[in-house]
Order: sequence, then C-alpha cells, then structure tokens
Amino acid sequence: MKTLAVWYLFHCSTVTAFLSTNPSLASRIQAPSTSEAGPLASKSEAASHRTSIRFPSSSPSSSSSSLCSVSPKTTAADAKANTKQKKKNIRGKPKANKDAGPKMRIEEPCNVVFTHTNADFDTLAAAVALSLLWSQKTFPERPTHVVLPRGVHPVVQRFLAFHKHLLPLRGFKTILPEDVHAIGVVDAQSASRIGRGKSWLESARSIHVFDHHDTNKDPSETTSSNDSSKPSQSKKKEGEATTAPAPAPTDTSNSLIDMATEVVIDMVGSTTTLLVERLRDAGIRPQPHEATLFVLGIRADTGGLVYESTTLRDAAALLWCLEQGASQTAISEFAISRIGEEQRYVLNLALQKTETTIFRGLRVSTVLVGEDDDGEHHEYIAGLAQVCEELLDLTDSDVFLLGATHQSGKGGSKDKAQWVSLIGRASPRAVGVDLNQIMRKYGGGGHPKAAAAAVRCEGPSDGETSARGTLEAATKMVESQIPEQLVASSFMAPMQVLVTVSAEDSVASARQVFEERRLKSAPVIDSITNQFKGSLKLNDLVKAIRSGRSEDKVRGILRSSVDTVLPETSIADLEELMVDKGVGRIPVVDEEGVLVGLVTRTDLLRQHKLYDAANF
Repeated sequence: MKTLAVWYLFHCSTVTAFLSTNPSLASRIQAPSTSEAGPLASKSEAASHRTSIRFPSSSPSSSSSSLCSVSPKTTAADAKANTKQKKKNIRGKPKANKDAGPKMRIEEPCNVVFTHTNADFDTLAAAVALSLLWSQKTFPERPTHVVLPRGVHPVVQRFLAFHKHLLPLRGFKTILPEDVHAIGVVDAQSASRIGRGKSWLESARSIHVFDHHDTNKDPSETTSSNDSSKPSQSKKKEGEATTAPAPAPTDTSNSLIDMATEVVIDMVGSTTTLLVERLRDAGIRPQPHEATLFVLGIRADTGGLVYESTTLRDAAALLWCLEQGASQTAISEFAISRIGEEQRYVLNLALQKTETTIFRGLRVSTVLVGEDDDGEHHEYIAGLAQVCEELLDLTDSDVFLLGATHQSGKGGSKDKAQWVSLIGRASPRAVGVDLNQIMRKYGGGGHPKAAAAAVRCEGPSDGETSARGTLEAATKMVESQIPEQLVASSFMAPMQVLVTVSAEDSVASARQVFEERRLKSAPVIDSITNQFKGSLKLNDLVKAIRSGRSEDKVRGILRSSVDTVLPETSIADLEELMVDKGVGRIPVVDEEGVLVGLVTRTDLLRQHKLYDAANF
C-alpha cells in the first residue's frame, strides 16, 4: 500500500513538473480534482484509478480528442473481453460497396472446345485434336481451351490423373463467356450433352460441330459424306480464321445442328479420326502424349478396330498416330477398362437379378439395379458402361439393357431428383437392333450396338415414367426392331439345284460324280420317293475304292445318322445345330422325310452379311 502511494505521488509530481514547463498544454488537461480523487482510501480504488490526457485531434473538423489511458494493471478477463470485442468489430465492419467504382477486367479472348458430359476417350481425344488444329492453323491468334462439362469415365479419369498438366484443359470458372469467340463441340449433336456449356452458345461468334454418329435426319439438311459444312450465311471454310463477329445463333432448340456455323459429320468409327485426318493434312505433328491419346480415342469407339462401324480411315488414322510416336506402353496401360469395387458390386448384383427372354431367336436380357426394397435410390456410380459390356458377355445375350437408378441434387432423399441411367449393348448377332436410335428418344445417344441415356424418373414406382417403366419401354422398342426370324425354307438351296446320289448307285459311279462336280459331300436319296437316306462323303468313297468295293452299292457305305430339320426351322436353331454338332450341311426334309432342300455354312454367312455378297 505504501509502495503504491509512493509511486502515485511520484507519477503526479512528474506530470506537474512537465506541465509547468508547457503552459499551453496545461489548459487542455482534465486532471481529477482533489475532491474526486482524494486520498487513496483503499487498494481497489488505487487499482482502478487512471490518469487521462486528451490530445488535440489531427483533424480540424473533428470536435473530439483521442484518449490515451495509462492502466496500472490489466486482468486476464479484460484481455479476453477486449479480444472478443475486436473480433466483433471485425465481423461488424460494413461490406465494401460494389458500386463504389469501376471494375477492372482483363480481357482474355479465346476459343473453347467442349467434350460431352461423362467424357470418354473419343470425345477427349477429339477435343484435344481440335484444340491443336485451331491453335496452330485455324485460329492461331487466340488460344483454344478444352472444357469438360461434367464427369468423365473412370478410365479417362485415371489417364487425366497422370496427363492433365500436359493437356489444354480449363475449368468453367476460369473463362468468361464474353471472351469466347469460337466454340467447338465434338462427339455430340445435342446442346444438353455439353451441360453448362449450353448457356455459352448464344454469346459465341461461331459454333463448330464434329461428330461421327448417324443423326437419322435427311442428309441434305445437315450432313454430307464428304465432311461438308452446313450451308448458312455465316458458313466459313475449314481453316479460315475469322475476326469479325458472326451473327449469334438465335435458335434456342436443343439441336446443335440447327444453330451451328459449321457441321462436320462423317460415318467413320471415331470422331477422333476426323480430327486426326485434319492434323495430318495440315502437317501438324502431335506430341507423343497427344498421339497416344488419339490412339486411345480411336480404339475406344472402334473397339480396337473390331466394331462393324470401323472403316479403313480409322485404321489409317491410328497407324499415323503410332508413326508420330504414340506410346504403346501407355496405350496398353490405359486402354483397358478396370472395374472398381463399386462396379464389381453392381456386376454381381445384376447377375443375380437379370431377366432373359428369347424373342425371335435373340436373347434379350434386362436388369434394374440401384433401388432398395423400400424404394430408396443409391448415389450415382460411374463406369457402368463397362459393367453392361461384361453382362452382355457373361450372360451370352444378344441384347442387354442395364438400368441403374440414382439420385441427384441437394437436400434429403425426398428433395433429390430420381434418375435412371439406361445403358444398352448389343452383339453383332442382333441384326436390325439400333440402340442409338432408342437412346436418342431419351435425350442420349451412341452407336447402333452401344448407347446410353440418363432419364429423369417421375410418378409412382410402377408407372410408365418410373425407372422400371422406362426400362420396360426401352425393351419393347428393342423387340420392335428385331426382324422376323428367317426360316430354313426362305434361304435354303432347293431340291431342284442339289446334286444328289441314289442309294442304289455304285461306289464307282458316285466317285465319278464327285470328281466331275468337285464335291466333298452329297445327300443320298431314294431314287423313286426322293426320301432322304443319309449323307455320303468323299472320304467314304476313297476308303471303299481302296478296299476293293468299287461295285458295292452306295447304301452300304452311306452315313444314315444325320440330323435333319423341317422347312420352318428358324435360323437361330440352324446356327445352334451347326455350332453344337459341327455340322456344315443340314438336309431339310418335309414331314414325310422327303428331301426338299439343303442349308450350308455359306448360306448362313450370306444371311448375316458378314462379307461382300459378290464373294459368295
């Protein structure tokens, strides 16, 4: 107490001495009077007492003065309270006025190439190829960026994990729509397939569409087999750079064909092929990683050059990419789709729930997954296209439709939209089935034997617009495309043109007929009733002659245990008989056993149109 009083008296005397030498400042001091301060009556009064000095404000317009307080002691509670107040003051600061002044915006004119949503290798490779073409030849005055609208296939995601920094990829948020001059869309003809990019179309000066899918429209309206562009006032020749703005498209329909400045559609196996050909013709050599991506794109949409839509141009484009340094090691690493844990779960579940029917000789299988017994839908699972391909093979189906339900959006399960991913695959045996045509009715697309669509589910779970109702409707459309089954009588070689041998002929005479007609086998009939008796092969005749049985009757060496079919036997049953029994020539007989025709392997090859008819 005594120490505190001494400190206080020393402090006051020091201030008094200072003020005595500065009379002008003394008039501004508000010191406590003796009556206010008085003798220090207690320790609490001494601890709470402060000496305050007010200094004149630096601003002449200010009527108040700043306060400088000297506190002999600050408690922890005071410090904590001060900290809270500072935070409160920071949070309570008024936001800056957005209209306070003009904004500075740096213009970055560019071109953009969109892939379709859920990008596969073909659309990514085609987009990178178009970006390379535009940057180096068509529009060299502006950079061209590749934008992925939404989602990629798992195998593509794996590729991007290693190569993203090498590709001209940009995100939506890094580009302003008003800076975009030309927009390219690859492997798609519907605006809905470029996701958020659809809103950029109206501000673009030109729109260019590159695709290889059949639009099922009049070719004179939209496409040409020679990659011509759509006739319009704003049409530009390929490779011609344009600086003057073209009229913005006013058509708000979902078809990119209707609003495009340039449309390039050609019936090749891959969209990448179309762009690779242009790079080759322009003398632009891609980097090894780009050439590798182009090979992956061509392989993806041609099935490694085995799909029936594959052309010689696809093979030539792939070969050119290999010549430019494409890495075969990288191709083997990323070309194979790997089924992950989620996809494997769906595969096992689908195998248990698959339903298969035989319709007009074709095995049509369907399955719906992703919905619990209580009607709840799972989250979206990527990579189900590969699952559908596995199901097609494992179930030995000719057509397989996979429906996978899922939710999208925010909020609880009741607030989220219900969707079904409809994926279809078909084997070459499914003649007449065009899955692309079916999926286009749902806003999707693809190839005749591989296509998909995302359909929003509405109404009750068993209604027409539900997931199950959508799958059933798609199945009916598949069945409507399957043609009536051919039967043996519709394509067999009739009895009138067959070379036959009578059971009563000698071995020597039959051998002469075989040599003259260059036969390896012939049906044996009764010379009077034409009833089928069996089959005679060249080997049987050779063995009999070598054994000295040239004068024996043919009935003694023929093969009587031969499978025969009726005229109304379906082509599917004929194929099964040939595959299972290894039979190459199937006699066709009527109910009385009379030979009426013959079906051979060549006849079946003609029906499947696997080769040029001129060769058979």
